[in-house]
Amino acid sequence: MKLTRAVASMFTAVMLSGLILSTPAFSAPQNESGFTALQGVEAQTLSVQEMQAISGELNALDIAAALTTLAGTLGAHPRLRAAVERLAAYYSTNAVAINAAFMKLGIYTDPKP
Repeated sequence: MKLTRAVASMFTAVMLSGLILSTPAFSAPQNESGFTALQGVEAQTLSVQEMQAISGELNALDIAAALTTLAGTLGAHPRLRAAVERLAAYYSTNAVAINAAFMKLGIYTDPKP
């Protein structure tokens, strides 16, 4: 019963937050007391070099690859090697999920030009 209640509460919270995000924002009428918050905004896509300058060239996939390489050198320490491999898998899984979300939103930039 508690699980059903928790799921219903979560569903309600998601629906309300979606409702809040999907409602249009209204500004004051255009007179002396009103303003426009985003007047004259122009958007453009960024090149790979610009994206790397903003976010850095090291990403989660690079970290996962480095951790996997490090785990390969820890043959004498099986518990430590297993922990590093789990950490590498964590970074890799998160990177794939983030890239999939970016692709879905249409803002994915391939890190390899």
